[in-house]
Amino acid sequence: MEENTLLVVDDDKQSLQTINYYLQKSTERYQVLSATNGALALRILEKKMPELIITDWDMPQINGLELIRRVKQNPQTAHLPIIVITGINTTPENLQEALELGADDFLRKPLNYVELYARTAATLKTYRYMRTIEQQKQDIAAQKHRELSSKTVELIQKREFLIEIRDNINQVLPKLKGEAKKKIHKIERAIQSNLNVQKSWEVFKVHFDNVHPHFFKNLLSTCPGLTQNDLKHCAYLKIGLSTKEIAHIFNISPNSVLTHHYRIKKKLGIDSEKKLIGYIQLVV
Repeated sequence: MEENTLLVVDDDKQSLQTINYYLQKSTERYQVLSATNGALALRILEKKMPELIITDWDMPQINGLELIRRVKQNPQTAHLPIIVITGINTTPENLQEALELGADDFLRKPLNYVELYARTAATLKTYRYMRTIEQQKQDIAAQKHRELSSKTVELIQKREFLIEIRDNINQVLPKLKGEAKKKIHKIERAIQSNLNVQKSWEVFKVHFDNVHPHFFKNLLSTCPGLTQNDLKHCAYLKIGLSTKEIAHIFNISPNSVLTHHYRIKKKLGIDSEKKLIGYIQLVV
């Protein structure tokens, strides 16, 4: 059976011992960590990550609500569910205050061990369910990103291949005559048509919008003056393409790409010392 790690916080040592006794007596396998105040609880969280925090409301210095606020403000611990225990702050307004700060449940003193078991088990079950959903969302997003990257690499490789064929054709085309020259010239025009950036972009954009559906809208809300060409560069940066890879797509030099990115930075008001890609990666 899986062992669940819980952090119990209470400045009343008798109350702390009682809660620990009930939890360790439970048929569930709980590993209980104890803290006699909020400050100690925060130090424990730096070293050990529990699945659930059960905290008293009324404590000196860092009380239960302040502990909740700090836990929820920390990206490393914000996901943790919290049950608040109190014998004084039991009004509906108190309950609403705790829930608005991020508490998941509420227990009144004196504790009923059956209620403690039920609420602990229910909170853990909900927590695991939500974590499973979040993991599935991350897995789906990662799969979409892999497909987008694969499609982009495919487009780049296709473009490089066509450029190589076109260049070879252009080398031999002046030496040809008559019908042979007409046929090869027709092939060269077909290749040039396939190298059209807009066609490649339309294929890419379908996959990009599937992974980052709000990217262009959010970017344009920040800077409506961005052109379609600017948006293309930003999208390619978003998926992590290098300057050289972007240059291949646009059939321009890497220096031209860097110049264009400098102009985009000026439009977005980005400090000259900062990199455009760092800004773009933060746009959701």
